[in-house]
Amino acid sequence: MQFVFISEETPQTYEDKTGKYPQAPNCCPHCSIPVMMRKHGFYKRYIIHFAFEGYIYIRRYICVKCGRTVSMLPSFCVPYYQHGTEVIILALFTAIIHCSVKYAGTKWPERPQTLTRRHIIHYRNRVKQNRRHIQLGLNLMSPGFIDLIQITGDTDWTRKFLEAVTQLNPQQFNSKYHRLMGKSFMSLHNNVA
Repeated sequence: MQFVFISEETPQTYEDKTGKYPQAPNCCPHCSIPVMMRKHGFYKRYIIHFAFEGYIYIRRYICVKCGRTVSMLPSFCVPYYQHGTEVIILALFTAIIHCSVKYAGTKWPERPQTLTRRHIIHYRNRVKQNRRHIQLGLNLMSPGFIDLIQITGDTDWTRKFLEAVTQLNPQQFNSKYHRLMGKSFMSLHNNVA
């Protein structure tokens, strides 16, 4: 299981285990026994950010009762994606502002070199697929986002969503959404109702 915590630090500080990791959870999310989890080492994770591309260390904790582990991801990481939170959000926002995925994938001056048009198209399609779940998470975060429900077109909704998230702070959105919904905003939500 993974948790996303808000980190004020850059990916470079987590490159050599010097980043500030949160304290161990005092309740296991698997067995729900209120016991302080223990540190259980690190694992390496590849991250592509604006000023950094490489491996960082992610802290793991273990439950002393059930033996299952929990990983703590910094908020600049999106679970199961190499590109960082800001890279994904700002690439999508740039593509919408310039009405061109090609511009965001090739000419955008701030983009990491590994970000391609194919990545941006995948990210855009995933956000559109997850629209209802993202809207639910936004509604739980703040009543101010309820106005987004009124927008019927996917492109208009995506533009308003990205404008709101870039003003809010992509890392805070990533962390709050993951905590409320139990999944990343980029994870495929295949809930059967």
